[in-house]
Amino acid sequence: MLTLPILASALALAAPAPEPVVTTAGDTVAIRATKVHIGDGRVVENGVLVIQDGVVQSVGASAPEGVSVTEVEGEIAPGFIAMRDATGAGSENNETTRKFTPTADVSRAFDPHHPAWAHLVSQGITTVVMTPAAGRIAGGLDAIVSPASGEIVLRGVALHLGLSSRSLSSSIEPTSYAGLYAHLEKHFADDAEGSPFARAKLGSLRVMMEAYSKSEVVRAVAFAKAHGLKGAIIGASKAGDQVEVLKASGLGIVFEPMAAGARADVVTSAIALSDAGVAFAFASDAGSRGASAMRMTAAACVRGGLDAKVALSAMTKAAADMLGVSKTHGTLEAGKVADFVVWSGAPTDLTSRANHVYAGGKLVHEAGSHSSHQVNR
Repeated sequence: MLTLPILASALALAAPAPEPVVTTAGDTVAIRATKVHIGDGRVVENGVLVIQDGVVQSVGASAPEGVSVTEVEGEIAPGFIAMRDATGAGSENNETTRKFTPTADVSRAFDPHHPAWAHLVSQGITTVVMTPAAGRIAGGLDAIVSPASGEIVLRGVALHLGLSSRSLSSSIEPTSYAGLYAHLEKHFADDAEGSPFARAKLGSLRVMMEAYSKSEVVRAVAFAKAHGLKGAIIGASKAGDQVEVLKASGLGIVFEPMAAGARADVVTSAIALSDAGVAFAFASDAGSRGASAMRMTAAACVRGGLDAKVALSAMTKAAADMLGVSKTHGTLEAGKVADFVVWSGAPTDLTSRANHVYAGGKLVHEAGSHSSHQVNR
């Protein structure tokens, strides 16, 4: 019997992709699809997406007068946003001798030509949060990059903190949770004005805190509350057991991809957070889990009972909101960057494939192309 991922791959290869819509600078292009998913739960049936110079002009029932409409098969949705990945960073992003490198700029490790990015783009991921390699307590400043366009979208989007056992070792201080938090308290109290710690304490810089077990999440929430920190917790697969605490904190949750055969903690937690109105998103971690892992995790949540619109929003609008880039990314609305995907079916259905992926209105992936990341680049 075919497993679900293998079945999805087989179905995706069963038929050739339709011809893509080619855009050129200055042109106004209108594309009609069976459905256009805005990304915030709204869906326009038989909708028309209008773009010009890489920017969304409108989504509605028709195009402006004088603009021809191209019909495409399938459904259009915003490009996905992966909330954690270090694809292609290599040794430039791997500090093993120091646990505190708060001013490190992760964007410097971005290699737009790394071949692994193409696999993420083929899964509908157009935006990625590059994060430091695991093991540091203050790993540096996260960056938002576009693997689809090969551009850095935003540097220094968040201070990355490792508040879990993954940041502890027996050879480099601090070696305990008590020591970890003592070091952090000192930095938040003593670091000069304008430092990442000072900016995070003022609320002008978001934090991304890695915490996994229930006790680690409790400590992270308490620390964030004590210092007025805004941002999200990465991990917390059992966040569903701590809904009230998390809701009161104002922090979002970023779920890691589920491993094959793993318990359904992420599924039950996603549903519980959704019911409580707590924002959540997904990481891709393609280097260790594969390019399709994020989408497979979201699909597993849908199969488990999560509303498909909520799952899509978690990969688009909710992620953009957490990062503070919702004015330009996350939904298909007028004035926003035209990052979108033409899917063969529903975006959260694993039997659907990304026939065409656009970044800034330009075609960057075509299903079946041997050079998907370089199409029309």
